[in-house]
Parts: sequence; C-alpha cells; structure tokens
Amino acid sequence: MQHQSHQSIEGRRIAALVGDGFEESELVEPRLALEAAGAIVTIVGIDDKAKLKIRGKRGLDEGNSVKAEELVGDVTAEDFDALLIPGGQSPGFLRTHADVRRFVREFDAAKKPVFSIGHGPQILISAQSVRGRQLTGLLAIADDIRNAGGLYRDQPVVTDGNWITSRNPHDLPQFNRAIIEKLVSITSGV
Repeated sequence: MQHQSHQSIEGRRIAALVGDGFEESELVEPRLALEAAGAIVTIVGIDDKAKLKIRGKRGLDEGNSVKAEELVGDVTAEDFDALLIPGGQSPGFLRTHADVRRFVREFDAAKKPVFSIGHGPQILISAQSVRGRQLTGLLAIADDIRNAGGLYRDQPVVTDGNWITSRNPHDLPQFNRAIIEKLVSITSGV
C-alpha cells in the first residue's frame, strides 16, 4: 500500500519559493520527504544573484545555501503541480516582489496546493489571498494573518481547501505527511 501512494506522486513538480534568510529545515525536510515520494522539487528564486547563492539560516545561525534553478519571472503556476513556501526571513524579503505575488495568486486561482510554514503566510498576505481562509504560521505573525482577514489557528497543521500551513520546524513531521497526502489525493482524484 505504501508503495502505491509513493507511485502516485511520481514526477509531480513542486516549486519551492526561496529567498535569502530561509529557514533551512523548512526547505530541506519537506524537500527530502517530497523527493523520497517521487516528486521533483525546483528551487525558484527572484534574481540572477539567487542562481549563484540563496543564503539559509538555522534559527539565528548561518545555514547552508542553495541555488535557484528557475527565476520567478520566468515561470507560471502552469509549470508546477504545487507550491512550497518555507519560512524564516525569506518570505519578508520575497513578499515585496510583484512576480512573487503573481505566482502565488496563479496557484490559488488554479486551486493547486500551496504548502506554507513559519513566516510563509507573509507571502500569502501580500498576495491578498488570506481573507476568509483558515491558516496557521509562526505565532509572531498571528496578528498579521488576522489583520489581513485570515482566521489564525494555533495548530500543527491547518488545511483549508488547497492550502496546508504549519507553525514552525517542530511541526515538520505532521506538515510533511500532510503535504504528501494532499498530493496523493489530487493525483488519485480523491
């Protein structure tokens, strides 16, 4: 049975929207879980500098860096099956870019899954997508979510339609399970 669910997300394309200061575990752990289940995770950055280096962090410490494989200005939601938005300082840095907001809105318009953790919802707020939605994120941005018309839930994983959100790295085991289940369900048409 386990093998079957892995088969069903084979070849699914996931865009990971990443900028400087991303929380390393919030990219690396979901990426490993998705790749182990057969998905292809593509790092999407905002500029040519991102193709050379996007700096990660672990809490307040320096983390490993990654390189963007695609630039957000060159892709659309049609190129992917789902979107992953890791937290850290990255969302605060990315949310000001019009192409980032467009990219997120395209996933939502197409009802494609959006997976967001930690500070990730800051991008959803800037894309003006949270009004009336239930979501979670780092407790530090609970007021921002509420002020944007979202319904903040202090739970490890919150699913609302095509969105799956989590609060912080401690929630990663539940988050990773939920995002794979969501991809399996859309693939098998459940």
